[in-house]
Amino acid sequence: LEVSMADELTMLKVHCEAVLRLTSAAVAGMRERGRGGVVNVASVAAFVPRGTYGASKSWVVQFTQGAARDLAGSGVRLMALCPGFVRTEFHERAGMGTDNIPNWMWLDADKLVASALTDLTRGKTVSIPDPRYKALMGLVKVAPRGLLGGVTSRTGRKYGPQ
Repeated sequence: LEVSMADELTMLKVHCEAVLRLTSAAVAGMRERGRGGVVNVASVAAFVPRGTYGASKSWVVQFTQGAARDLAGSGVRLMALCPGFVRTEFHERAGMGTDNIPNWMWLDADKLVASALTDLTRGKTVSIPDPRYKALMGLVKVAPRGLLGGVTSRTGRKYGPQ
């Protein structure tokens, strides 16, 4: 709620509208050919109550899973990729400090891509491409929502990009 409305709406356009438009455009030709695949990048934040970012990434997961079901049998695969923190230039270019994020939470981009492509080949519609994050998301599934909201809010403020 501390981010400007314009910035929040821009994020929604990128995370939701762009995913909808690009997926729809790409899938049209793939359906005609009877093959293809789309990987929409979401986040493990999709599974926890964490404001607009988490909500928009949850939308990506739900949209992708629904569209994947609609495309079943067409030869076209859709998958939502849900990583945690990935070592790229993203945070630096966005001006976000990452010194407060524990080292164990970082994923290697090349390993993430290899795991994601394996999951796409296997027909998964959601990929959490690391055992650490799979374990964390397993805990998220069984945690009471009220407790989870408090924990993710405190943790996000403490360890999230600044």
